[in-house]
Amino acid sequence: MNTLSNLFIQNIMSLSFFSFFKKPLLIIALLAMFGGSEVRAYSAFDHRVYYGGYIGVDLGLINQYEISPLAGYRITPWLNAGAGAKYQYYRNKQVGSVFSSHIFGPVLFTDIVPVSNINDLLPFRFLEAGLYIHGEVDVFSLPVRHFDTENRYPGQNRFFRPSWIAGAGLRSVSDTGRNLNIMIIIDLSGHERKIYANPAVRIGFMF
Repeated sequence: MNTLSNLFIQNIMSLSFFSFFKKPLLIIALLAMFGGSEVRAYSAFDHRVYYGGYIGVDLGLINQYEISPLAGYRITPWLNAGAGAKYQYYRNKQVGSVFSSHIFGPVLFTDIVPVSNINDLLPFRFLEAGLYIHGEVDVFSLPVRHFDTENRYPGQNRFFRPSWIAGAGLRSVSDTGRNLNIMIIIDLSGHERKIYANPAVRIGFMF
């Protein structure tokens, strides 16, 4: 038993063991450094969790109707992360490729808020809103027949495919914690048949 204990302690203290956690520990240290007292002010759990979602409509040769409920956590006042789900009715009206489908799947996202109120940067009052940068990954369940352009899933009806999304927008400033978000997004995935038009506009609500 002593031999096993000594071996375990040696592994814990070895450089290779700590190097495995080096990057996560560095990220945590940086968050603590830059978050500082603001994190302590946000310490109440119910003040840091928020709910909401986005709705989207895109009409043209491709019609898309999207709803996306989300839940997020304010890690610091300038850094949020969360998860949710999406459902989209997708209708392609392009000549030679007319079809419609229901697509859905989980979502992971993060928001960085470099400017909490753009009025702080201006010599005059303009708009009570913060500027935020958005990143997410959507893992949609898609019909093989219409979206598997590389024929990677023969014999299946549906498959899961990730889409990498980046965007930026404005978030209304409110003492009640309720926010209206307007954002422009771009699909960076490089798929031959993308889910979203580039660029696309989203409108969301958080509370």
